This record gives sequence, structure tokens and C-alpha cells, in this order.
Amino acid sequence: MKLFAPPFIWTPRQPIAANWIVALRDLPHRDDGRNRWFLFRYEFDLDELPRSAPTDVTVDGRYILYVNGAETGRGPVRCSPLAQRYDTHELTPHLRLGRNVVAVLIHTYGVDTAFHEEVRGLWRPVFGDGGLWMRGPLVDTRADWKCIQSDAWVQDVPQANHSLGFIEAFDARRLPEGWAETGFDDAEWDMARPLLTGGGGPESIYQGTIVRPFPILVPRGIPALCERPVRARALRWVAGQEAQPDLPIHTRLYDEPLVPAGPDVAKDVETLLEGGEGVAVIRTKPGIDTAFTLDFGRILSGYPAFTIEASGGEMIEIACSERLPGEWFGEVQQDARIERRPFIGTDAHLCRYIARAGLQSFQRFEWCAIRYMHVVVRDAVDEVTLRWLGAVETHYPVEEQGRFSCSDPLLTQLWAAGAYTLKQCMHDAWEDCPSREQRQWLGDATVENLAGWAAFGASAAALNSKYLIQAAESQRADGLTQMFAPGDHGHDARTIPDWTLQWVLCAADHWELTADLDTIETIWPAIEKALDWFDRVAGPYGLIVDMPYWHFMDWAGLGRDHQALALNAQYAGACSAAAGLAEALENHRAARRYRERATAICARLDTEHWDAARGTWVDMVDPATGDRLPRISQHGVAALALWGNADASRLATAFDWITDPGRVTQTPAPPVVPMGTPLDEAEGAVMANTFYSHFVSAALARHGRGATALANIRKRFGPIIEAGSTTLWEATTPWASLCHGFSASPTWFLSRYVLGVSPATPGFGRIAFAPDLFDLDNAEGVVPTGADQVTVSLTRVADGFRAEISGRIDDIDVAAAPGWSVHDQDRHDGRLAIRYTRCEADGRP
Repeated sequence: MKLFAPPFIWTPRQPIAANWIVALRDLPHRDDGRNRWFLFRYEFDLDELPRSAPTDVTVDGRYILYVNGAETGRGPVRCSPLAQRYDTHELTPHLRLGRNVVAVLIHTYGVDTAFHEEVRGLWRPVFGDGGLWMRGPLVDTRADWKCIQSDAWVQDVPQANHSLGFIEAFDARRLPEGWAETGFDDAEWDMARPLLTGGGGPESIYQGTIVRPFPILVPRGIPALCERPVRARALRWVAGQEAQPDLPIHTRLYDEPLVPAGPDVAKDVETLLEGGEGVAVIRTKPGIDTAFTLDFGRILSGYPAFTIEASGGEMIEIACSERLPGEWFGEVQQDARIERRPFIGTDAHLCRYIARAGLQSFQRFEWCAIRYMHVVVRDAVDEVTLRWLGAVETHYPVEEQGRFSCSDPLLTQLWAAGAYTLKQCMHDAWEDCPSREQRQWLGDATVENLAGWAAFGASAAALNSKYLIQAAESQRADGLTQMFAPGDHGHDARTIPDWTLQWVLCAADHWELTADLDTIETIWPAIEKALDWFDRVAGPYGLIVDMPYWHFMDWAGLGRDHQALALNAQYAGACSAAAGLAEALENHRAARRYRERATAICARLDTEHWDAARGTWVDMVDPATGDRLPRISQHGVAALALWGNADASRLATAFDWITDPGRVTQTPAPPVVPMGTPLDEAEGAVMANTFYSHFVSAALARHGRGATALANIRKRFGPIIEAGSTTLWEATTPWASLCHGFSASPTWFLSRYVLGVSPATPGFGRIAFAPDLFDLDNAEGVVPTGADQVTVSLTRVADGFRAEISGRIDDIDVAAAPGWSVHDQDRHDGRLAIRYTRCEADGRP
């Protein structure tokens, strides 16, 4: 059977269901195996070298592409199988006259992971897992490809944790030498076959319908990730490790006892460090392997990698982690070793390599979070020479356009730590963290997008556009999106409805920052369908009551039952965001509908949740009786302040309540915040943790309480920096992820509210400038504004502060932050100088 377009191809050893109609209806669930590895190759001749040979590639799983033995690219980016993404690689740098070979290493998972989503139904009962597709001017999958399933990787190994891929256990001796180069003898390999069935013409059964996998193919939409080799900065210890080969692979490295290292078993290990020269030589004793732990100085995302010389048969195991036992909770012992932490899924990342004879290099197939690297060399009685051992750091190719510094070193460090944290959570998606999950959670992206713009400007916009579209692609039949997408969300097994609302809010931010109407137009039908879900849940009440599924909001004990204030205010915020997007799309009827819905929701919340005796809004109301439950949170008040239209006097007393240090209570929120303080519901206020602190800060700054927001940022995030961390944690305490993208909010706040730059019109067609020096003596920085950026300098003077801004000054609309007024302006030599003096704002000095 032939098609105009190249088909997917796969091993002929995997059966295709002959009667596809029966297969789709009656066959049991298909299982062709988990954690399989395949080698594909195709040779061809060139009489002349082409000027260009852009070649599209995708697989069911992940791949590495080789041209004449040289690694040319990897992929695909994570995606739904219903909108399979493909990569485009330029082959010409590696082509030569005469014989050439294109080869592909494919890892097919057979399970969902944080970054891989299996097919449900459709063509999977017919073909099973796996598939390679290629399209280009020189080679495509209509050609005669050869393939084989490789046994160089151990198939029967566990996954690293509940969300990531499989532990990589690789025996280099079993990988055919030179398989990705020309001249390799693949005569015994199988001829790959197309994944096609059905057909036969218009008069055939079911009109000759042809079944083929992945019928929708979409360009990846983002640039290739960047990579660079890095070395460790310190050697913590060298020891012997008692060999216990009967232990399972996922526990052995961690559980074997350490013993003193024997003489001369580890020579010149320090040469593996940053700036080191020479080689390290490792030997082992019978029954005692040699181990050491390297410290890379800070958390990074990368592939563990090394180059060695070996006799053959030696084993190297590497475990990586973002922490050592006791770190952040007291003194870390010098001999502390990486440990598994399966109770919240932050297991260390592990791989195993068995060497062949000679000089060889290895790079782990999947990247992971690396701060510490525990290396064990086994079965090296003769010796192994380590010529290089470290990591290949990888992340999204951001341009570091933003900058911030000020008279408070803590805030300067916080801005930088947020930007660095975010970079480690940016690959083929916004990720929550590089360690535990690597999932694209919808709510996390709201903060990540804003902080990403402050640090990296428009270079991050394509990643956010991809996120918005992929969230829409995950939409359920009832309108909710999955809580992260794509990935192992279980296809409706669990979800977070408030994350769907965050996705709508992020779409509005994306429009304001980029003026990217194409993305908004693409996802608009999904936004309408999503908000209709909330409208149906609200029903005759008009407000959501006892929301089903996981009501998350934050790692904190805010009130979530009955008629919940924070949730409903966020729903109103999403409706307001949708109204703005509808106006941009010239859908004025929808804009009016959503604006009216938001106004009605907020009016009821303002009235029904107001506790006059305490001068604030409560988290929960029983809609049947109208009784106000006593719990109060920063979340609820901030959400109504941010997305409602409450009276200024009410806002003033409510803000006083939720920012009173004597009332603010950090409540437990296991498993991420396992410990806390029980809330005094009559007198206390639930503290927002690192995620919802973003919205609390925004609400305070919007209503003239920016100084309070800045003080809260110092109090919530400052201790993380003061403890010595270079990344921001998932919560204010270090129980869980130590590098979490949604905690990068200080980077956004300092650029947005201290430097005072924001879009006055979508895409920074015009720039709003309303800086605020707060309690600082000076501040300066660069804020990206689309294709350009502006430079801001603020300096304290006797009666206020002086601001200077350069870059695009003809596009700047000067304004004053709450509490300040513009005293005078001076434009000359491409710079705009403004003097701000103190005034009254919202009735508060």
C-alpha cells in the first residue's frame, strides 16, 4: 500500500491486527512491552552535496538522530499523540560525497510518563506502541529502512519514580559497534515495514478506509534546546563501597555500606573538577568497589556523561540528586551520601553503564536534576581511566535580556535566583521542577510565563504559546483541561479545575505581553468551552459550591469547601480575562457576557463573604444557610482584591487583617508542607505559600500596598537565599522540590513594580512606566519590551526619587505608582528623566 506522504514505519516483528474494524472494537488491551530500544538505519549515495536538506523527524517515544555517526539532534518535544510534534533537522553539515547513512536510536516507553503520553484506543490496538516517521529531500520513511530491537539496554528495570522514565541500564558491549556509520553490516537486521492497514479502494470494506498512526503532525514550534558540558566544582569524599550485587538496581547504589577507601584505588579524582587537567584512575578491590561524590555547586538540569578508557566489563553507576541528607535542616556531614526519597517521589536519578574495551563516551539518554553526583566504579580490578566526567547541561535557549540590581543585596540575589530557577524548569515545556516530576502543570505556567518575560523577554514566548495550545489540546469532553499536559494525567483520572482557570489567566497575560493573536485565536474555542464547565457547575447558585476534583490553589490550608472565596474570585478573574481576549478577537458579544458574569460573581462574593465584625472576607459560606465560616486566608482576600471591584475601605481593613504578623499562620499542607501551625480561625489568617504569594503580592501592589508586598517577599523568600540556596524552593520550607519554577515570582515583581515597566498596549506597542523605589536607596535594571528593551535607573533624592529610562522613550506613557506623583519630566539625548514625590494614595500615606 502506498501513500503520497511518508508513512510511519516499525519493526515487522510487532504484529499488525489484520482486521482493523475488529481490532478497534473487540481486541483486548494491547501490550507490546515496556521500555524498549530500537535501532534504525538507511544508507544512500550522493553524487553532489545539497545546499540544504531540512528533514522532519518524529517517533512514538524519544529519539536521537545520527548522520554518518554524528549526533544531529534529538526529540520530539512532548506532545499529545493526537497532535504529534515533529522536529526539523538540517543534515548538510554531516553529509559527504558517496555513501551516507542516517540512523535513529528510538526509545519507546509503553507507559505514560511526565513527558510521554500513550495513545488511548484509535490506532493503538492495530499497531501497538512505536513508530518512526521521516520526511526530507534526501531520505524519508518510504525508503527501505533496516531495524532491530536492541538488547544493549536492560528492559526489565523500574521507573525512576512515579512520573519519570525508566532507569537506564546500558551494556555498551551489546550495542553493535559502528551501527550508525556507513559500511556497517545490517544484513541480518529486519526490513522495517509501514504502519498501514485497510485500504483496497472505494468499493472495499468501509470504503477502503486506511488506518495509520499519528495522522496529525505539527511542527515542534520551539527552537532546539541548548547544551554545554559542565564539570563539578568540588569532591566531597572518596570511599570504598561494599559490593552487594544481589540488591535490585534501584536500591543497590544507595544501600551498600561505605567503607574506607583502599590505598591507590582512586588517583587524581580532583582532576575531574572544574578547571582540572589530566585524568583520574580508578581501581577496585575484590568485593569492594570505589565510590565518590561530586558537588556541582548548584542545581542544574543535564545529562550525566563521561569519557573513559576501560578493559571491558567494568560497571559505572551514577546517581544524581538536588540534595544531601540533612541539607537545609542542619549541618551536612562531610561523608553524607545521596539517598532515595520515594515518599514524595523525589528519588535520586540513576543510570548504570557497562563498559566495552577501549576509549568510549556515554551520555545518559534523559536529563535530570543534578547538584550532587554519586559515582560507583565496579569490577575495575585492572583500572578505569576517567578522561572526563560531568554533565551536559541542557535547557530552553533563553536570551538573558532582563536584569535587576538594587541597594538591598537580598533582593538582587532573589531576582537572579528566580531567573536561574526558571531556566532549569524550561526545556520542551514549562516544568514544575527538574527533579521530582518535570511535568507541565497548568497553574505553574502562569507565574513562570510572567517571570520568564521579566528575565528572558520574547525569547520565552514560543514556549508559552506551545503551552497554551497543548493545554487546549488536553481538553476533556466536558470542557475541563487536564491539570498538566501532555503527560501521565491518566486521561480524566484526576484533575485540578482551578488550573484550568489559571490557563485562561495565562492566555490573557500572553496576549498583553506579546500581542500574539494567532495563539489566542487557536485556543479561543477551548477557553469558551472551559468556562462553560464552570458555568454549569455553578448552576442556579451563580457561584461554584463544593467544587469537584482536586481543589488545589496552593500548598496552604485555605478554605476550599462550600462556596469558596478564592476559587470563585479566580473564576471571575478568568471571566474578565476572557472578556479582554474576546475584545481582541472582535467578539463583542462574548466579551459582554464574560464581563457581566465576572461583575455578578464579585458583587455576590463582596456581599456574602464580608465579615463586618472582623473587617475582612471569610473563605467559605454555606449557601444553604448563608452562614459565614470563620476561616480567613491571604488567598481569598487577595483573589477578590485582584479580580473584583471591592470598596477601598473594605480592602484596607481586609489587607490589614491578612498582613498582620500576629495573625499570619503557616498551616500544614502535606506532603509538600508536612508541618505547620494550627490556625486560630477566629483571629488568624492562612499564609500564602510561594505559589499564591505571587497573587497576594500583585493584589497588594495594585492597591497601594507594594511596600507590604515587598516586605512579604523578603520574609517568604529571603530565608531561602540566606540559607545559601541559589534556587527557589517549592515552598518556604525545603521538604520538597528545591528548584521550582512557580516560585520565581520575585523576579517578576521586582521588574514589574520596582522598575515599573509593563505593557500599556498589547505586545508593548506602548509602554507604561510607573516605578516605585519603596524603601530602597537605588535600583537599576533592564526590562524586555518585545523586540527591544528599556533600561531603568532609580535613585533616592530628598523629596522622593529620580527615575531615568532609556530606550523607546517615544513609546513610554509616564504614570505614578500609588503613593507617588510626577513632579517633573525631562527628555533629552534618548533618555527620559522623571522626579517622583510622595503623595496620598487610596487614603493611605
